[in-house]
Amino acid sequence: MPKVVLEDNDFTDGSIDILNLLVTAKMAASRSEARRAVEQGGVSVNNEKVTDIKMAYTKEDINKEDFIVKKGKKTFMKIEA
Repeated sequence: MPKVVLEDNDFTDGSIDILNLLVTAKMAASRSEARRAVEQGGVSVNNEKVTDIKMAYTKEDINKEDFIVKKGKKTFMKIEA
């Protein structure tokens, strides 16, 4: 599974929202594409569907366990901070 390691400058006020996370992980070309994917129910984090575009994650959330982001049926990415 492909993996992305987030840098400190990817976080804003200690957290990263789902839209920036998708763009940083190159799972979406833009924030608007990421927003459409979330609003249409095509994004899940650790097998839980994300429906709120304002959902944010801290470094502790990401490092606590395997942090797997899924977009659509075939695009998976492991995120580390």
